[in-house]
Amino acid sequence: MSGRPRVPLVYRVVRDRTAQTSPIAVVLLLAITVAGTTAVVALGGPALDETKQASQLTRAEHSMTLFDSRVAISALGEGETQYVDLSGTGGGAYVVDDDSGWLSITHKNYTDAGDDQPLYNESLGSVEYRNGDARIAYEGGGVWRTQDGGTTMVSPPEFHYRGATLTLPVVRVSGDGSSSGDVSARVAATERAHRIYPNQTAAYNETAGSYDNPVSNGTIVVTVHSDHYRGWAAFFESRSEGTVTVDDANQTASVELETLGLVGEFQMPNEGTSVDVRGMAGNHNVSAFTLTLSNDQHLQNMEWGMYYDGDQRDLELHVQADDKCKGGSYDGTFDLTLYYATEDGKYHGWQATDLDPDTSDAVSIDCSASNPELSVDFTSSETMTYGDIQSDKGFGNQNKWQFAPEITDGEAYDSVTFDEHAADSGQTFSKADGDTASMAFVVNHYFSLAAPQFELTVTDGPGNSQSVDESGSRGELDYDQAEGGQFITFLHVTENEVEVDVE
Repeated sequence: MSGRPRVPLVYRVVRDRTAQTSPIAVVLLLAITVAGTTAVVALGGPALDETKQASQLTRAEHSMTLFDSRVAISALGEGETQYVDLSGTGGGAYVVDDDSGWLSITHKNYTDAGDDQPLYNESLGSVEYRNGDARIAYEGGGVWRTQDGGTTMVSPPEFHYRGATLTLPVVRVSGDGSSSGDVSARVAATERAHRIYPNQTAAYNETAGSYDNPVSNGTIVVTVHSDHYRGWAAFFESRSEGTVTVDDANQTASVELETLGLVGEFQMPNEGTSVDVRGMAGNHNVSAFTLTLSNDQHLQNMEWGMYYDGDQRDLELHVQADDKCKGGSYDGTFDLTLYYATEDGKYHGWQATDLDPDTSDAVSIDCSASNPELSVDFTSSETMTYGDIQSDKGFGNQNKWQFAPEITDGEAYDSVTFDEHAADSGQTFSKADGDTASMAFVVNHYFSLAAPQFELTVTDGPGNSQSVDESGSRGELDYDQAEGGQFITFLHVTENEVEVDVE
């Protein structure tokens, strides 16, 4: 055959595909470019927006921190009207709201009947920078950032707690309005250091007492209602060891501080009511615990006690007489008992028995008056013996002993060791050996176990069976104060207000 030679098949296939490569590549490149551009617009746009918002929020934080310092100068100092340039408004606005949030202070359980006294309850007001779902707010003397369901503190509020003293200069904001763009804020004080507590002209509802320091009885509760309540709660937890509670439904955060309640001299409570012990140091710090018990029946068949019924420990002090005043004198003796138990069925038992009021420094009696008086000193040097608790009168009249069933059904540990406190001796006391210790040492040890807070409740039996007239009786309990971030001795509250205009 003649003519052009035939091209091999493999070459023809490669040649044909190569001829098509250039147009296909162009099409593919254009497709990739379009897809990439679309992805950048779709995915990168929100990211750029988030970056822009983050930058605006950072600038707003700095502006609010400066605003905070200027408010402090105006409200808490002697400064004149202050002006602040506020930035960060490219995507948001500054809003003044004098009705947002409130702060309350309550003195809870300030009486034996458990009465509460509202000391303060007013709106706080705020200045907020709002950008999308983010809020940066000046409120209560602090700056808060709330975003994505959480709140962080930018600068702390005016809440100063140190050494059992709470100083709270409440700063309120008045005014309204909003502004965006180039914003300037005008801050002018309208009220400075209006005294709330202490205040000699303000009185408690159920007592004759005025708002005085030191604060005694019950607890002091500070509650804040706010959109930024979780930030307030975190702040309370960081600044004190008080009890902090959060109520999500009502958007509140509260901190509760215990008054130290230095008991000192006290009127004896009636049957079933208590002496409230608060803030007792836990290292044998009781210097005096004395009782003066009176009765117009010559203290006949006297059995009387005070007890603490705790969640994890029980304590009872018991006084028992075996005679009565006759012809202006007393010929009998007295038994003093201390009972202590935890939760395992056994107890610690200590007794000083057959005490002669003429010779003992723990008891004395005056039978000369129409209402004889028995004096008991539980911090005396009298000796107490460790062992099972005994009673010459038995425990049939159990309403005179709060823990009579536990005593009759149980027994004392074979031995106990005092090693819980620095003031303890580390000594082991044996029931079999009848080991002894001074009454002051024993009472201090068990009071230290119950410290820092407990109640001593009177048990004297019902109605006519009572052997002590509590209305004519009294006591004294002196102790050192505990140290810790959950206590309050002095409360200082003032109200301060600023008017804010933004434009």
